[in-house]
Parts: sequence; structure tokens; C-alpha cells
Amino acid sequence: MHDAPTELDDAVSRRAQARIGTVLRSKWRIDRVLGIGGMAAVYEGTHRNGKRGAIKMLHLELSVDPEARARFLREGYVANNVGHPGAVSVLDDDVAEDGSVFVVMELLEGKTVEALAGQRPSGRLGITESFRLADQLLDTLAAAHDKGIVHRDLKPENMFLTKDGVLKVLDFGIARMREVQSSAKMTKTGNAMGTPAFMPPEQALGEWNRVDARSDLWAVGASLFTLITGRHVHDAPTLNQLLLKAMTQPPPPIRVVMPGVPAEVAEVVDKSLAFDMNARYQDARSMQAAVRKAIAWLDKHGEPQNLAPVAAVGTTNPGAVDSHMVTLRRDPSAPMLTPTSATPARGVMIGGAVGTLVLGGVIAFMVFGRGSAEEPVPTPVPSSTTTASSARVEAAAPSAPPSVLPVGPARVVNEDAGAPPPVPSATASATKKGPAVKSGADFGEWGK
Repeated sequence: MHDAPTELDDAVSRRAQARIGTVLRSKWRIDRVLGIGGMAAVYEGTHRNGKRGAIKMLHLELSVDPEARARFLREGYVANNVGHPGAVSVLDDDVAEDGSVFVVMELLEGKTVEALAGQRPSGRLGITESFRLADQLLDTLAAAHDKGIVHRDLKPENMFLTKDGVLKVLDFGIARMREVQSSAKMTKTGNAMGTPAFMPPEQALGEWNRVDARSDLWAVGASLFTLITGRHVHDAPTLNQLLLKAMTQPPPPIRVVMPGVPAEVAEVVDKSLAFDMNARYQDARSMQAAVRKAIAWLDKHGEPQNLAPVAAVGTTNPGAVDSHMVTLRRDPSAPMLTPTSATPARGVMIGGAVGTLVLGGVIAFMVFGRGSAEEPVPTPVPSSTTTASSARVEAAAPSAPPSVLPVGPARVVNEDAGAPPPVPSATASATKKGPAVKSGADFGEWGK
């Protein structure tokens, strides 16, 4: 269910269409609109040297806000610092003549792993296929973790398989970099960001001092669990209940849900999903070695045929809760949630959701946010039904209330009550303040 278009939506749409054929800073020609969201519009464009790219432009109303600008450019800065072909490259960032901030990313042809699974009659991938994808994913994560980057929102929707069979990791928008965390304070204890179905307990609790590479590996295990069984590790009818399960309950062993899974495979998935961080794989390379060992076993013995999960018990209609980003604000008088004693967060505010746009096999990233629900993600094939498990959540402590920008459906959550974070540049090092319209303006404070 989605809100009816507003006058603001119409104005943004008209502005986006009017940009077609224009040239940004004498270098990027806008060829067509790929999509329009609550915070940004995405275009296919061509550089004056002939290179194609996906141009993501922050709406003018948000480009004047330093924090919105910082969040917008953050993804490119972090992704480019991974230094691995499995991370999507950001080619350029600048400020358009009218003051709108934009970034240019590589165009990818293919589909997300979520869409790939949704294309199958069972809604699942084979075990060997899933493990081969995990092998590629872990290679990228190893490079990211070596740089002190923790993704924090890994899930099949954020994994993109190109037509050449290369797995790309998407959406570094809430990733944490070691040097950025100390200076920009992008997160703090009490805030929980990510997607509950793929969120380890320490992240669901907002204990950012504990979130590290092992948290990403938990999300890899949760993704494997979902791709193989077609189920999330936790199921619940509401986002609050799902978060509570993520905080307090260990996932079931995969063979409880799908008894035919070989022990060699189950060992990898179950270990990665351990509730105790010290019981998980301690780094991406050790998990990758275990994944490769399981692949070798599967290549030799073959994977079981006609696998199916056991009948679900006590589940709720999967369409009962729409996919959307929410802000959960804890009651100041309530105790902090712990694995042994938990109090559900009170209050749900619906806002914009970060999503992935896949249109005609060409991918770009954009921020969706239209009232009370996330806009549907266009894909080349039908995707599986969205549940509470796939919604993206941001839970904020009362000390960090959300700041609402004057732009209707678009909203930025202030994660720190202090000064706004410095603004990153994905592609250059010079620093400019505000949405200056001078050619070549960029936001390089984090890159120094």
C-alpha cells in the first residue's frame, strides 16, 4: 500500500524529466530517467569520453542539507575504498549547475540474487549455487574488512550477479569505516540500522562497539539460510517482534528447517549464525575456506535432490507487513534491551527506505521514501513477497531523535545530537562547503 502522489512528487518528476538531454558540468549527458525516489533521481548518462554511467542526483531540496549530502556521498566513498572488483565503483561526484549534488556509478547488467531466487519456482537457489555465490561475496568482504569496513546490511537484495557471473556487493550506505567512525560518529550505542532478517543480535541491540567483521559473516550465513531454505532465520508478523527475536533468540539449525541439507553444508551455515560472536568464524577468509571445502564435497558427492523445507508452524501471512524503513524510538524510562530481558521498542515512525533500482537489467542505487511504505523495486523478474523480515530498520535511542527535513516524504535520521558529520567524496580530495555550483566541487574531507 502506497500513498498517492503529492504535488511535491509531481514537481520532482517534472524536474527529472526536464533534465533529459542536459549536460552536467560539461561532462555528463543525461540520456534517460531510470527511476525517481523520495531523496534522489537516477539517470542513465554518457560522459563526454563515451563512458556510460548511472547518475544518481540528490533532490535539490536535500542538497542544501550537510547531513543529507554526507549520507548521500558516503556510499561511494566507502565502496571505492574497498578496492575490490566485487564492490560497485563510483566514477565521479560533483554539484550540478542548479546546486543538486550527484554521483556517477558504474552501470551493471544482470539481477540481484534476491531476484534470481524469486525467478525460481521454489523461490530458492541450489545449495552449490548458493555456496559459490558466498565464495565470491566473502572474497569482497575480506578486502573490505582488511580496510576496516563493515558493511552492516548484507542480504540477497544487496548482492548483484552480473551477466558475466561476477557478484557485486551493493549499498555501502550504512557501512562503517574504522577511521570514519571515530571522527564522524555516524552511529552510536542505542541505534540499530539494517535489515532485521539479516541482522545479528549485537547489531539489533545497537551495540556498535561490538559490531565487527563477524557481524557481516552472520549476515552471510543468514543469506545462505534464506537462499537454501526459502525462509528467514527468524519469522514474525511485525517489525517489532522480528527485532525482538533478532536480539534474543539464536537461529534454528538449518537442518531443523530443511532436514535433507548435508551435514558438511549445515556446519558452515550454523557456525556463521552462532549467537555468540566468539563461536562464529572469526574472519571472512576462514569462512571462505570452509565454504570452499563444502563446495568440494558437493562437487564430489552431489547435492540432495528434491529438498524442501518442513511445513512452517505458526507463521503469519507473509504479506501482512509492507517493506519499509522505520525509526523505533525507545521509551526513556525503559531498560536497554538485553538477550535475557527485553522490552519492545515503543512507537513506529515510517520514513524513507534505501533501496536498489534494477530496471531493464541496468542497476543503480536510489533512496525510496514515499509516506508509509517503500516503493516497489522494479526488477526484470517478479521477486518474492516482501515480509517484515525484509524491511530495513533504523532504531534510535531518545538521545538521537530524528531530524525531519522540509521535504515531505524524504527524511534523514540524525544519529548524533552533535555537529553533522563531515562529508565524503568518492572521487576527489578537494573540499567545498555547501552546494556550491562551481564546477569541480566535491566533498573530500573523509578522503584526506
